[in-house]
Amino acid sequence: MKSLAVVSIVGILGGCSATGTKQKNSATSQSTTKTLTKRQKLIQALPKGVKSTDSDLFLVNKWHKYDELTFTKGSINGIPVRKSVVKPMTAFLNGAKKAGYPATIVSGYRSVAYQKQVWSDSIKTYESQGKTAKQALKLTQEYVAVPRGSEHQTGLAADIINTKWFNANGSQLLSSSDKAAGQKWLINHAVDYGLILRFPKTGEKSTGIDYESWHFRYVGKASAAFMVKHQLTLEQYVALLQARESATK
Repeated sequence: MKSLAVVSIVGILGGCSATGTKQKNSATSQSTTKTLTKRQKLIQALPKGVKSTDSDLFLVNKWHKYDELTFTKGSINGIPVRKSVVKPMTAFLNGAKKAGYPATIVSGYRSVAYQKQVWSDSIKTYESQGKTAKQALKLTQEYVAVPRGSEHQTGLAADIINTKWFNANGSQLLSSSDKAAGQKWLINHAVDYGLILRFPKTGEKSTGIDYESWHFRYVGKASAAFMVKHQLTLEQYVALLQARESATK
């Protein structure tokens, strides 16, 4: 009787294990289906008339590097940017001022040569703080775009920060600025002017850059609204557009 009891128990446990495995596999399959369905729905919902090759969506990062780009330049308060974004960025700054949160545009267009200098200076600064060469490089890679892979060379991006916070914190660009009411206003209302916060907290994996609460990028109102609504980085958004374009070929 004891032998039969043992066999019965083993059989029951074995049956539970098999069932559990089937359920797990089924759940995994359903999860995959849901993920694919979500992506398909996003592709179907993409703004009409927008293409991955549109100039406002030009993608530059450490995986997509370019030599010096050619375009017409303008300026905002003496800071060079692409001429086509002068109007929306100026409106953004005026909107912040009207809301009671004057903002400062710290940096706009940067040449490849200038970005090389920024990269080099960053490494030297970290080393002067006692970091090893390896540590200095690692920290620089986290917060500074590699030369030829910086959005600033497109003229479509700008570092914009709440003036009050900027002046009170040694004119530094720090992610902690997002605690200031003025920076929160900039982050929350950028979309109204066709801009996005280029390096969001959850986007490091796809952008290759750590969170930056001050780096804004012009992409156009339709694209900005879609990206903000669905919490997409520019890399993810462009990939969806490319998928739609491939499907229609």
